[in-house]
Amino acid sequence: MIRSKNIVLVALLTTAFFTACEKPEPLYPQPKTSVGVQSQIFAMGETYASQLWFDFATQKTETNAFGLWHMGFSSDPKQPRVSINGGISATFGVARFSGSSFGKLTTDSIKKVAWHFDNPNGNPDSSAFPMAFVNKNGLWELGDYTYVIDLGDKIKDSTRYVQLKFIGFKPGQSYEFEYGNLSQKNGYRKQTMTTDPTKNFVYYHFLEHRTVENEPMNNGAWDILFTTYKESVPDANGVHYPYVIRGVLINPKKVEVAQLDKVDFNAINKTMAMGVSYTRKLDEIGYDWKQYDQTAERYTMVPNRVYLLKTPDAYIKVKFVDFYDDQGRKGYPKMAWEILQ
Repeated sequence: MIRSKNIVLVALLTTAFFTACEKPEPLYPQPKTSVGVQSQIFAMGETYASQLWFDFATQKTETNAFGLWHMGFSSDPKQPRVSINGGISATFGVARFSGSSFGKLTTDSIKKVAWHFDNPNGNPDSSAFPMAFVNKNGLWELGDYTYVIDLGDKIKDSTRYVQLKFIGFKPGQSYEFEYGNLSQKNGYRKQTMTTDPTKNFVYYHFLEHRTVENEPMNNGAWDILFTTYKESVPDANGVHYPYVIRGVLINPKKVEVAQLDKVDFNAINKTMAMGVSYTRKLDEIGYDWKQYDQTAERYTMVPNRVYLLKTPDAYIKVKFVDFYDDQGRKGYPKMAWEILQ
C-alpha cells in the first residue's frame, strides 16, 4: 500500500512539473470591427411613416415617426432660424403679411396670397421666414411680420390655418411667439421655445399646443437622416411644383457631402476623397439617387452616382443599391458604404 501511494505521488509531481513548464497557448486575436463595403436597409415603410437617423462610425440607427412637428426652432446661437415641416403636405406653407395684421386676418385675406415653404438646402435665406430675424450692424432684431401657416389640406376644420407673430427671441436661447386659429379674434396663446444645444432644432405642434421631441439622437451622434420633405421639382414641361418626396438629409453640424457622377464606386480611395470639394447643403444627397422608370413602374437607382461624406474623423463613400425590400415593397432604401482607410 505504501509503495502504491509513492507511485501516485511521483506521477502527480511529474504531471505538475511538465504542466508548469508548458508555454501558455496564445489567445486568438480579438475580432475587429467590420471593414470594407457594408450595406443596410432603412425601413421607412410603404407609406413612409418612419424616418431613420444613422451614424456611420457607430453604425447606430434610431427610428421615429414622421410628422411629429409643425415648426422647428434652431438652436444655433449665431443664426436664429425657424423651419416648417413641409413634407406633411404639398399644401403646407406660409404666407406673410405686415406686422400690424395679427388678429385682423380672415379667410378672405389668404385667397390670393403667395405661399412659401423651406428650401431643403437649409439656407436661412431660403426658408419660409427669411425676414423673421434681421441682422443690423451685427445685432439681431425681429422683423415686423405676421404669418399665416397652412397646416395642410388633410385638416378639414378651422384649425388648418394658424396666424402667428414673433414677439421676442434670444439667439441660441429662446423664441417667443403668439398664435391662434385664423378664425379666432381673441384668446391667443403665447409660447416660449427654449433651445437645446445638444439638438439642431426644438419643435412645436400647433394642434397639440406643445413642444415635441423629434431628434432621437444628439447632434453630435448622427450623420444622415432618411425622411420626407418638400422640394420644388420641375414637371415634363419644366414648370416647378411643390412635391412631397423621400430622400436623405445630412447633419450640417458634423457632415459635408460631395456628389460624384459617372464614377466607379470601387475605384474611389481616400486620396481621391481628400481632393474633392464638399458642401454642407442639407439636401446634397437628397432624393435624386433614384429615378422613376415609367415603363417598369418602379424606382431604379441612378447608375454610377456616388456620394462622398466628410466627417470630423473619416471619409466615407456611399451609393444606393435599391428602393425595395425582398418582397418588392417600396420605401426600403438600401445603402452601401465604405469608410475609407
